[in-house]
Amino acid sequence: MSPSDTWTSRRTTRTISLLAQGVTVGGGAMPRDPETQLEVRSWRLDSLWVLRLMGELDACTVPSVRVKLDKVLLTFEALTLVVDLTRVTFMASAGVGVLVEIQEKVSERSGRLMVVLPAGGRPHRLFELTGMMGYLDVRETLEGAVRALREGALSPAPGGVAGEMH
Repeated sequence: MSPSDTWTSRRTTRTISLLAQGVTVGGGAMPRDPETQLEVRSWRLDSLWVLRLMGELDACTVPSVRVKLDKVLLTFEALTLVVDLTRVTFMASAGVGVLVEIQEKVSERSGRLMVVLPAGGRPHRLFELTGMMGYLDVRETLEGAVRALREGALSPAPGGVAGEMH
């Protein structure tokens, strides 16, 4: 194999890798369907709502989270909401931003927000780096979040630290 063949091979491999990530070699982003990158499910559990996010939470997929949240917010005046990030495989800063938006919208309606975030994952590390662990009520499991909400074991206001994760 000649040096030029090696360079071409590396470039081809890098191009394929970038395309798989949704990036074109020319520098622009390839259009991708947010529905294939993130699935948002919601359901009511007694007096609270659960939004389960599955997949990648980034600038491309945040709008689908907003749409689902807006549907829930239109239905109920006061709201207790759990956002389950257990199955989020990737989270960018846009994901953190939408969680701050959710906290603000829920607070405006005198509601409560709880985030489910298992220890050890990439989203958990992002929460630690950005200080979100001290801003949102966080639990490691959905069961723990539901139990805390039912027992009223919440921080007094956004910005406090509560629960299983410290």
